[in-house]
Amino acid sequence: MRSLTFDKSHAQHDGSRMSRRRLWLKAFATAGAWCMVHGVPVPQAHAALDAQAVSRRLRFTATFSNPLARPLDKATFWFYLPRKEGMAQTLRDVQVSAPFRLHSDAIEHTLLELPFENFPPLAQKVVNISVEVLMQEGQSITSGKPGTWNRSERYIESDAPGIVALAAELKRSSDADTAYAIYEWVSTHINYAGYLADDYGALYALERRRGDCTEYAYLATALARASGLPARVVGGYVVTQDALPRAEDYHNWAEVYLDGKWRLLDAQKRSWLKPAENYVAFRYYQAVAGNPLGNAHRFHMDGELAVRL
Repeated sequence: MRSLTFDKSHAQHDGSRMSRRRLWLKAFATAGAWCMVHGVPVPQAHAALDAQAVSRRLRFTATFSNPLARPLDKATFWFYLPRKEGMAQTLRDVQVSAPFRLHSDAIEHTLLELPFENFPPLAQKVVNISVEVLMQEGQSITSGKPGTWNRSERYIESDAPGIVALAAELKRSSDADTAYAIYEWVSTHINYAGYLADDYGALYALERRRGDCTEYAYLATALARASGLPARVVGGYVVTQDALPRAEDYHNWAEVYLDGKWRLLDAQKRSWLKPAENYVAFRYYQAVAGNPLGNAHRFHMDGELAVRL
């Protein structure tokens, strides 16, 4: 499991990132809408599925504090929410106990922006965040573009010789059989190392035969791509009912594109294809981030406020 109280790469600030963030904010301005302390129903393109779907309500509490003896003029908290559409999900409702703004990026992440101004010295503020997601058993709601998920990239080294060689060994007569062979190999040959503070990637997992859920997902994705199957790493939560997810509940898994649909491949938890309706997707991993969170897994704070989530 990925335990993140303070995200990886979370505290990195430099001029180039800030300038890129300003460009992102300009691009998001047309997509974002101000939402005051009440909630926002999210438009749905699949309302007909409501009767068959199971509702899941996820609640988060974020505590913000100013550790300084002076006011903080501005700070902005960025947080991934469930994707509006995922492998088996639709985001139905967002409730936040503070003024907020919703955004989408180029690959349709749902981004929550919480701006703070004139935060008093040594003060603290608690913000409650609640989302409702409709989970649909056996459905592939997202259309996606599989062609964008077939390249070698950072942590998913699908062109590394060792990964290419293993992918050739695992190649079967059908895409589904190949994906299952990859799932079985990663499940049985990688040793779960518990939480690792850093990302190490697919090649590390293959060479060391160890990793946490992230490395399992990276390796399965890299092997699938080396076999010609579009695949991607997903971050989120595995829930069977309404939940108050903890930082240590955050989980990463893989999805592979088979027969025109994205399918679940979670080698670390030993879930093949099902139960997809328990997997709430928040983030798809890409080497080059296209939003203000950068490479943070769950959230990012611009400014000097401290945050506990």
